[in-house]
Amino acid sequence: MTNLECNVKNCYYNKSSKCCRDGINVEGQDATVIDATYCGDFKEKTEGTTAQACHCSAGPEDTLDVSCKAKNCVFNDNSKCHADKITISGNGAKHESQTECGSFECGCK
Repeated sequence: MTNLECNVKNCYYNKSSKCCRDGINVEGQDATVIDATYCGDFKEKTEGTTAQACHCSAGPEDTLDVSCKAKNCVFNDNSKCHADKITISGNGAKHESQTECGSFECGCK
């Protein structure tokens, strides 16, 4: 399990910079740079919705499973993230493509 910090304040699943989902999917299969990655589970928070409306009424977890499709990332091992900590960035995002995995490190040769 990975410690996740989410800086996407307008994501439906964000509560106190933590994620209310059981896990997330980092996408960007052929990424070689950070901004080619994104959170595949991003959902924009619209007016009147809060993270309490999702399943985290007890509070978000500090760690969660992170599935990773970014095959070039050094932390990707069999499509799972093995970084101790990752950061999802993209405050103000309207679409998942405007988010990114700030912890992505290319292991490209």
